[in-house]
Formats: sequence, C-alpha cells, structure tokens
Amino acid sequence: MEGSGTQKILIVEDFPAWQELLKVWLKHAGYQDVYLAKTGAEAIELARKAMPDCILLDLVLPDMDGMEVCKMVRSVPALGKTPIVMITAHRKDKIMGLEYGADYFVQKTENPAELLATLRAVFRRRELDLNLYRKGDVTLQMETRKVFFRELLVSSLTPKTFELFYALVERSPEPVNKDMLFTAVEGRQRPELSRALDILMNRLRKALPVMLQKRIKAVKGFGYVYIAPDGDKDAAR
Repeated sequence: MEGSGTQKILIVEDFPAWQELLKVWLKHAGYQDVYLAKTGAEAIELARKAMPDCILLDLVLPDMDGMEVCKMVRSVPALGKTPIVMITAHRKDKIMGLEYGADYFVQKTENPAELLATLRAVFRRRELDLNLYRKGDVTLQMETRKVFFRELLVSSLTPKTFELFYALVERSPEPVNKDMLFTAVEGRQRPELSRALDILMNRLRKALPVMLQKRIKAVKGFGYVYIAPDGDKDAAR
C-alpha cells in the first residue's frame, strides 16, 4: 500500500475495461478516493467539483481529445497547478502534450509499474511544492501554518505557536528542553522566560483539536514531548 487513502485521483478514460483496470490498480495501491469520467466534458465538470489531487487523462476521448481537455483544465484557476498524467500509446504525443500543459506521461500498458511510479513522483513533487512536513497522521503546511490531521485541516496557528508545535513534532518521540523550544520560537535563548514558554504552550494546546492536545506532554524539570501513537513514521519536509 503506497497511497495515503485520501489523495483524490480523477481517471478520464472512455473504454470501460481500461477504466476498470486503472481503478483496480489505484485501489490496490492504496488510492481509495477515485473519480471516473468517460468524456472530456464530464471530466472538466467533475474536476471543478471534486478538485482532484491528480488527473489521469487518456489522449483519445469520444467528444474531444485529451490535449483539449488538458488545455481547458489549465484554464481553470483553481485547477491550474493540478498534476495531469497523460496516458498515451504514442511517444510523439508527449511533445504536444507538454505544450498543452500535461506534467507526466505513461505508456498505455497492462503493467501498472510505470503508472504507480509516476504517481509516487507526482505526490512527492506536490508535497515539495506545497512545502509540507509530514509525521505519521499529522501534516504541517509550513508557509500557511496550517495543521492537518489525517489529511483534514484542523487548525491554523500563529507564527509562534506553529514554530513551537513544529519543534515538538519534528523531534518526536524525543523530549525537547525549554531552552531549545524557546530558541526555536524566538531565535535566541532566554532561560529567564521559561514562564512565557508555558503560556505559549497553553495557547498552542487551545488551538489544537483534543486528539492532538493529548499528545503534548510536560516532562517535569525538563520541557515537553510530543508522543504520537505507535506506528507513526517520519516524512520529509
């Protein structure tokens, strides 16, 4: 299983057998939120409503070709940066597809390896573009200071509370002493302001949902620690 289970993928394919095969591959790989469209018009309408994280687009469709669909998707501001993977049987189509705004290409084949590898690259690049930091079921969007829990937005933090939370999550499961935390927030050490850190920690807890509040523990005489459930794994910023 490689998908997060919450990444939305739109498949645009008019041939039922291929559409079903693509859906099966994605579901088996862990991508559970899959949308299906059989025509270009249907694809554009569904893309506007579902706001997918990636679009798999066949080149040949009954009402318009994939190049035109790609161009129309790119004309929608909210979809302008949505990754588009064009599925084609001909290498020559790649050059034209790039001109119309496609990001990736995969050959139409009965082996899912290339498609799944491409999707992994798509979502790695998307995380870098969005400047995300993931750890277990928590995702931090660094520029906007938003906190996501299991892919759902749960909090928007102030600059200082965000830096405090990031310092704890990044070093988890190790406890972090108060001097280090204060430095992370203020950029300098001020041991005499330990009380100010406690006040800021109280603000952070109030800004987080209960399930995340409970993960922050005080370590007597030392500092604080963020303790996530067993099985959480790091993910790069």
